[in-house]
Amino acid sequence: MKGAAMERYRDKTLSTEERVDDLMNQMTFEEKIDQITCLVTITDEIPDFSEYIPGGIGHVGAFTVADNVETIVEYADRLQRYLVNETRLGIPALIHCEASAGAQFTEANVFPSAIAQASTFDVKLIREMADVIRKQMYYVGFRQALSPVVDISRDPRWGRITETYGEDAALTSAMASAFISGIQGSNLSEGILATAKHFAGHGVTEGGLNMGRNIVSERDMLEIHCKPFQCAITEAGLESVMNSYCSVNGEPIVGSKKMLTDILRGELGFTGFVVSDYLALDRLVDPFAVSETFEEAGIRAIQAGLDVEYPRPKGFSYNLKNAVNEGRLLLDTIDQAVRRVLTEKFKLGLFENPFPNLPKLKECLHLKSTDQLNEKIAAASFTLLKNENDLLPLSNDIKRIAIIGPHADNIRSLFGTFSYPAVLDMTMTREEDGQEFEEPGLIVYDIEQKYKGEIREVSPRINKKIQKEFPNSKTLYKALQEYLPNAEVKCAKGISCSGEEIGGENEALRIAAEADIVLLTLGGKNGWGITSTVGEGVDSTTIDLPGKQEKFARKIYDLHKKTVVLHYDGRPLSNEFVASHFDAIMEVWQPGEMGSQALCKVLFGEISPSGHLPLTVAKNVGQLPVYYGLPRGSGYVSAGHTGMIRNRNGYINDTAEPLYYFGHGLSYTTFEYENLRVEEKNIHVEDTIKLSFTVQNTGEFEGTEIVQLYFADRVASMVRPTMELAGFARVRLEKKEKKNVTFEINPSQFAFLDENMKWIVEKGEFDILIGSSCNKIMLQSKVNVLESEQVEGRTRGFYAKAYIDGREA
Repeated sequence: MKGAAMERYRDKTLSTEERVDDLMNQMTFEEKIDQITCLVTITDEIPDFSEYIPGGIGHVGAFTVADNVETIVEYADRLQRYLVNETRLGIPALIHCEASAGAQFTEANVFPSAIAQASTFDVKLIREMADVIRKQMYYVGFRQALSPVVDISRDPRWGRITETYGEDAALTSAMASAFISGIQGSNLSEGILATAKHFAGHGVTEGGLNMGRNIVSERDMLEIHCKPFQCAITEAGLESVMNSYCSVNGEPIVGSKKMLTDILRGELGFTGFVVSDYLALDRLVDPFAVSETFEEAGIRAIQAGLDVEYPRPKGFSYNLKNAVNEGRLLLDTIDQAVRRVLTEKFKLGLFENPFPNLPKLKECLHLKSTDQLNEKIAAASFTLLKNENDLLPLSNDIKRIAIIGPHADNIRSLFGTFSYPAVLDMTMTREEDGQEFEEPGLIVYDIEQKYKGEIREVSPRINKKIQKEFPNSKTLYKALQEYLPNAEVKCAKGISCSGEEIGGENEALRIAAEADIVLLTLGGKNGWGITSTVGEGVDSTTIDLPGKQEKFARKIYDLHKKTVVLHYDGRPLSNEFVASHFDAIMEVWQPGEMGSQALCKVLFGEISPSGHLPLTVAKNVGQLPVYYGLPRGSGYVSAGHTGMIRNRNGYINDTAEPLYYFGHGLSYTTFEYENLRVEEKNIHVEDTIKLSFTVQNTGEFEGTEIVQLYFADRVASMVRPTMELAGFARVRLEKKEKKNVTFEINPSQFAFLDENMKWIVEKGEFDILIGSSCNKIMLQSKVNVLESEQVEGRTRGFYAKAYIDGREA
């Protein structure tokens, strides 16, 4: 740090507020702007930071692709030493990366994608995973995670569905709270700032197109889409939020004071800082056209409540000084944003320890225990959708097995959009396309197709690179060869991830015809750009299998062989032919680096499948939107109800019922629910509803049941959902074993916004429903709320506490 005197802001015995005040008093206007702007570099060499950021920088995006972690550490170390030692005030940067499925840097572990994590319904596993990510990020020197994605996703055309925890606000709240608690840690000085995104409503865009208009009412925005953010703030102490790219009610959210200040800070009580999604501020100029210049865009955004602009200074620039001098922008508004950023940096302990620690990092990488956790999450995420004639589990005595389809021998299929392999895929494909990164390294990917719908396959060069980076990962073909050393395991692709006929179909059919069991892999590919069928900016007008994959599946079916369908994708399987014809279907999602080993154990009965769907699966795109929590009178739940003309099917040409219901998931065993007991059925809002019941494994395999607790408000002053998830618990049971499950519900979980937009629990009867999906209710009772009462929205119940045999689930 330039200057010899010890500054008070470096005295860690002072309060954070005192340190911030002292530092702010010494900062020039330009140094303040530096703290609310960002740098991203993507170059082969570590740049000359004195050229890029002569006065310092507040935030750095870590997207450098490197061959080893030593290079990443060197980048972070040289950056921070330059900032600490060569800039006037020595303020370290906050380095960020994506982390929803693992820290996005070389050699870090990659876990199953977020939609797969949600399928586990296991908050303990997610918290444990996030703690691993925390340690790896901490020691590499990255102190902010641009995760988790807490968007409520109800349109599978939207490519970012794979990054979400599904369609339900309670499940998303529980998952997000677990992730944030794990990654921020119990002591933020050793933690990572979580950044919940995208505030808010980003998952329900018009036409399923990314960054479009949110078609959502204010009521739904507050009750549903803001709920996971509120839970994260209240329960997990969320420190950072990222805005949505979208517009709502005519306002771009990045420039909406109502969203970023009145709602986020005023109603939800958020006190951290708000960062822009990459280039979101630019959108005020183009395409939203609500600001004529980037200076106007910067003024609007910072006045609305945006604190930091990613990924480089465009609206938040030194030019804002003119606006301050001319009275168009208050300096206090800029100071407020700077103060929020500096507060978090002091809370993180960045001024005491901004540097990476390579020896400690090495102790956190390539651990057997992490591989075991990774495999455990993958196994818990696999969702058995169908198992006619008990085709699964397979016998270890199988002599000939055929693995067919685009994911059979494809290492890239294990990884979702926001993962390091996807970054490698994107950057290497850009090189192959001849696209260069913009200086100083903006990630702008133009999807240039030779024809509409063109999707290029992952190249052998890219798969070879990924396999080298993840030597413990195996394709399903390689994993099965090791798992069944005495069997004849053959593999053929036959068709591509995009559904293009690539040659080799006859060979695939021949190998399948000769096998005792066929494993048919279907589904698209997650990532960015032209190599993918689903991902950020990769939206689709269809939710069906890509291209001609159904045609290929029909040919496999016509062989009349015992066939297990394994669906790898970020979207769920929405294909009526496959669902109705094949005996066994498993949703595999993107299972992470140990996914194939886990899948072998599940397929052959070493582990029973236990995943359940975190979303409702439509039969076809014409049913959209379809979700279980539809308001009374809407969607498939209203078909055939009171009206002049009633169509019990829903549509004249089809049923409104989905292909698979929210919460659906099968096991190799069976479960019986009994003895529901509700302690007190007549309650006040301040009471706790306690209910218990038993679950028994009545089959011949060990298994884990995901018990789900729902409630329904029988009569309310506003139209309410037909049913809502209140809580859930994973119950592991040996053969014939029985366990007692207890739920505790805070009645404020029943709250909704009344006609005056006040949170209220109304008196009346509520159905209590318990089952293994929203459509498979095993037990039910009711409780009666004796008096209506307004409640505090910030501290209302978000999901029920669960206990198994007296121990917290």
